[in-house]
Amino acid sequence: MKPSIEVRRASHVNTGTAVPEGERPWPGIGGRVSRLPRTHVEVDERSEVTPYGGLAIATAFLRRFKVAARIDRHVKVLLLHLPYHESDHVLAQALNLYVGGTCIEDLANLQHSEAARRIIGACRIPDPTTAGDFLRRLHEKEHQIPGLRRAVDEVQAEVWRSLRRGRRRSDDTWSILDVDGHVKPLYGVQKEGADFYKSTWCYQPLIVSLAGTGECLAIRNRTGSVRSSEGTADVLDQVLPRVRERGGRMLVRGDSDFDRSDVRAACDRAGAYFAFVGREFADRPKLVATIPESAWKPFRTRAHRERVERRKQPSYASRRKKPNRRRQRARARNFTEKQLVKQWLTEVAQTDPDGKPYRLVIRRHLIEHREGQRLLFDEHRYRYVVTDLPASVSTQDAVDLTYERCDQENVIAQLGSGLAAWRMPVAEFDGNSAWLEIARLAWNLGKWVALLALPAEVVRWEWKRFRQAFVHVAAQVIRRSRQIVLRLSAAHRWHQILVAAHQRLQV
Repeated sequence: MKPSIEVRRASHVNTGTAVPEGERPWPGIGGRVSRLPRTHVEVDERSEVTPYGGLAIATAFLRRFKVAARIDRHVKVLLLHLPYHESDHVLAQALNLYVGGTCIEDLANLQHSEAARRIIGACRIPDPTTAGDFLRRLHEKEHQIPGLRRAVDEVQAEVWRSLRRGRRRSDDTWSILDVDGHVKPLYGVQKEGADFYKSTWCYQPLIVSLAGTGECLAIRNRTGSVRSSEGTADVLDQVLPRVRERGGRMLVRGDSDFDRSDVRAACDRAGAYFAFVGREFADRPKLVATIPESAWKPFRTRAHRERVERRKQPSYASRRKKPNRRRQRARARNFTEKQLVKQWLTEVAQTDPDGKPYRLVIRRHLIEHREGQRLLFDEHRYRYVVTDLPASVSTQDAVDLTYERCDQENVIAQLGSGLAAWRMPVAEFDGNSAWLEIARLAWNLGKWVALLALPAEVVRWEWKRFRQAFVHVAAQVIRRSRQIVLRLSAAHRWHQILVAAHQRLQV
C-alpha cells in the first residue's frame, strides 16, 4: 500500500482583502480620494493602550502549557531571585522576538509599556543590559543550555499530545525531518568560537525542522569551520526518539553533505528512513556507465506534472507568455547558454560498508548547449538520491520527496528575516547558543499557537504576515478588581479569529 505523505503548502492567496462591490464607499465630492486632512494630536494619560494586543494568545498558550514552570525546573542559573527567575528572563526575550524585536535593546519596548506588562502579568521586565548578562551566565557544560532545551522539548511533546488527542493514531502518517547547516557571517572580531568558512568569518548553526509545520526540533550553534553535516548524528540521536512519540513513520532528509555513514546509522538506530541527495563518489560515474539504455525511464518534475493536470481542467484558460528577456539578451551577446531539455530516472540496489541495503536513484539530465542561435553539443549530467524508503514509494516519489527538503531554506531565511534568530548578540559562544534556544522557543510559539487555535493555513505564513494579523493588534488593557480585560478594536480584520483563538487556549 502506497503511504500517504501529507505536505502542507503555503497559501499564496491573500484571502479577505477584497471589499465587495456593493460595500465600496464612493467619494461624495470630486478631486483626489486621498485628501490628507489636517489632524490634531492629543494624549490620553488615563488609558493603557498597546500595539501588541496579540500577546494575549501567546500568554494564554504559555499559561496553559506551564512553560515558565518547566523552564524554572530545568534551568538553574541564579542563586538569588531578586526579583527575576530564570523563566522571567527567557520568556521576556522570547516574547521580544515574538512581537518583532530584532535585538536585546528592543526589550525596552515591552519594558516601558504598562499595557504590555499587564498582558504578561509582570510588574517589571528585565532591562536589556540585565538580559545580556543573563545570556552570558548560561553554559553548555554546566547543563544550563541543555536544561533549556529539555524545557522546550517537553512543551513540544505536550503540544503534540494535545494535537493527537481525540484523533485516531495511524501508522500511515509521516514525520519528515529536514536537516541543514546555515553559514551566519559575523562582523564582530571578538566572537568566541567563530572561524573561517571559505574566507567568511562566521558561525555555522545546524537546524533540524519538521516539514509541513516548520517547527524547529533542534538548533545547535557551531564554529564556522565545520562541515555542514558535522555533529548531525548526535543531534538525531536526541531528536528522533522524541519524534517517534509524535506517531507515524519518520523520514530524515538532507543535502549531499549528509550522505555519510554515521548519519545513516543514526536513522537506522531510531527506526527512521532517510533520503539524501547523493554525493558524486568516484565509483558512481563508473556505475552509471554500466546501466543499459533500456533501464532509463522518462521523468517530469512535480511542477511540470501539476501544470499538465491544471491544463486538463475545463476551467483552464491559457495565457500568453511574456518574452524571456534574459535569454534574448544572452543570445544577443553570444553567451554560452545551457538549457535542461529532458530527464530520465533509474534505480540501482546498493549496500553500505555495514552490509545494509539502500536504494540509489539516479537522475540523468540532458543539457543542451547553445552559443547565440547555433547548437554546439549536448551534455549528460547525473544527480543521485540515496534512500532506504520502502518499495511502495516509487522512484519518482522518492525524488520528489528528497528535493522537497529545499523548503527548509524558507525556514532558515525566516529565522533570520522574520525572527532575528541569527542576531548573535553577545561575544560568548555559549551565550549565543542560549540565544538560539530562546529564538527556537519564540519560533515554535508562533507555530504552536497556529496549530492549536488558528486556521490551518496560518502555520505556513511568513512572520511579517502573522504579526500583522495576530500580534500587532491595537488593544486597550483594563485592570479590574480580579481581572485583566483586553479590549480589541472591531476594525481589525482578524478580531473574531483572535477572540476565538484566545478562548481555545484558555485553561
